[in-house]
Formats: sequence, C-alpha cells, structure tokens
Amino acid sequence: MKITIYEVAKKAGVSISTASKALNDRKDVGDATKERIRLIAKELSYEPSHFARALAMRKTGNIGVITVRYYQAPMLTNPFYSKIIEGIEEELITANLNLVTNVLRREQVEAMEIPKMVKEKSVDGIILLGHMPGDFVDMIVDKAPPAVMVDNAMKNPPISSILMDNVEGSARAVEYLIDSGHKRIAYVSGPSSRYSFLQRAEGYKKAHLARGLKAEERLMIFNEKEEAGYGWTSGILNTEPRPDAVFACNDVHAILAINMLKDNGLSVPDDVSVMGFDNIDLSEHFIPSLSTVDINKSAMGSKAAQILVDIINTKKNRVENIVFPTSIVVRNSVKKRN
Repeated sequence: MKITIYEVAKKAGVSISTASKALNDRKDVGDATKERIRLIAKELSYEPSHFARALAMRKTGNIGVITVRYYQAPMLTNPFYSKIIEGIEEELITANLNLVTNVLRREQVEAMEIPKMVKEKSVDGIILLGHMPGDFVDMIVDKAPPAVMVDNAMKNPPISSILMDNVEGSARAVEYLIDSGHKRIAYVSGPSSRYSFLQRAEGYKKAHLARGLKAEERLMIFNEKEEAGYGWTSGILNTEPRPDAVFACNDVHAILAINMLKDNGLSVPDDVSVMGFDNIDLSEHFIPSLSTVDINKSAMGSKAAQILVDIINTKKNRVENIVFPTSIVVRNSVKKRN
C-alpha cells in the first residue's frame, strides 16, 4: 500500500499541514522538526505526489513544446526539428524537468483552438516550434505561461526567439554557387508565408546583387499550395535557358529537386548543381552527398530551453532574439564550372 502524508504526520505527531510544510522546506517550520519529519518519511519510504507538490508550489515540472503539422509526415520526425527537440530534451533532463509535446493540425490553428496543455495549465512554460500565424501566437502568449519561439519571430507580441542567420546563410550559399561558375540559379522553396523561407529568399537576392547579377523572379518557385512530392519543382525546367544550379530552402526540398532532375534525365551535379540548407543527417549520405548550410540545431533547442527555464525560475519575463551563425558545407552536389 502506498504511504501517504497522513501516515508520516501521524508517526511524527504533527498535523498534515506541518508535515507537508516540512517536506517542502517551508521557513515556518523549525529545522529540527523538518529533519525529524524527513527521517520518518525516509523510514516509511514515503514518495510525495507529483500532482500535490505541483499544486503546492504552483509548478508542474513540465515544459511544453507546441508545433503544427502542415504536411502528411509526422512533424516530430522532421529531421530539422527532431534535432532541435534533442537539444531541448537534453537541457530539460539536466534541469530535472519533463518534456511534453503537443502537435496541432493545421485546422486547429486556423480555428484558433486553444492547445490542451494551455487550457489545462499542465505546463510551466511553452516552446513554440516552427511556423505559426501571428494571431495564433498572440493568443498563446496571452493565455499561456511564459513562452519562447524557435525558427520563427515576430515583433508583436514581444516574445523571445531563437533563429539561425537565414539571410547571411543563404547569401553565402548562393555566392558559393556563383563563385563556382553558375550563372542561372533557381530557388525552390516551401510557402512564402514561412518566416525562414522568406528570409532565405532575401539572401538569394542579396547574393545576386553582391555579385552584380540580377535575381530573376521566374526562377524563384514557392510551393504555395504545399503539394506533396516533387512535381511542383519541375517548373524550373520550363525556363530558357535552363538553370545550371538550384538553391533549395532546405535539404528536404534539395533532395526533392535532385530526384526531379534525375527523373527528367539530368545529372547532378554534371548538368545541374544543387545546394540545400540545414545540414540534416541524410544530406551527408544521399547520392550525391549534398552541399548545404550547416546550423547547430541542437544548440538552438538547448538555448530555447535555457531561456525559458530562467524566465520560469526568476519570474521575470524578458525578450531575447538569439541568432545562430551558419557555415557552408561543401560536398558532391555542386560542380565547379569555371
């Protein structure tokens, strides 16, 4: 039978309230009494109820991660976000906190449905992971405990954000393609409504400007309808002359583009070079191995958890915008043409 606080209090000859205060190290109980009650609790193998402790301390010991599933594939298996979650998880283990995930469907977000963990107040803080509309984020921040964003940012509401340097990272990638002799570089991307994809498009244009070239809008293709598969990427083959390189908004889209090019009888990188962004694990092992932009994804997750835990512990909200640097990783999907 599970020992309750009642048995501890009875054996110590004190009230349940005093026993509870002693075990929670309250200042209104003397040190000698605390020590005696702790010894009795240990002797009886008493284990405090996590729920009762949470009520007493107004804390649950849980940190929530909310993300939105926009595609058919499970969001948490996304190779980019799974690495961020690894970093969050590692930091929370160190802090002796629990990770609770809440994956929402697009329809729930569009309907402005309050996530269960927010409604039930079952977490002490929330990490908003990935793209979410501004009005939805506004609602979460208004109703939820402290929150931090990862891979998204907005001025209002004021909320800390953890980002990678999308503009400079993509600019360096496209400059590398130009410096390798490529003149017509296509940009293939997910929806232009996504903060990171739009920033990477900005970097694509910035690199062309820096090298005295004009970025052609017709070479920039956004998957606005979020179609599955790679069919939408084939639009880049409809331009004349054909692009000699493709810069993709992330490695998954780069791999889609490579498969599309191969199925159209083109060789990568002999006919068309391809460059990605994110440096997911698969990029190194794909054939050809993918040149890409590297980001320390787990460090991003770790930093988000650190900031959130600090806000919870100090009870002082603050707004930090942390931007992680990027670096170019050269592999076999880009051919030098000069």
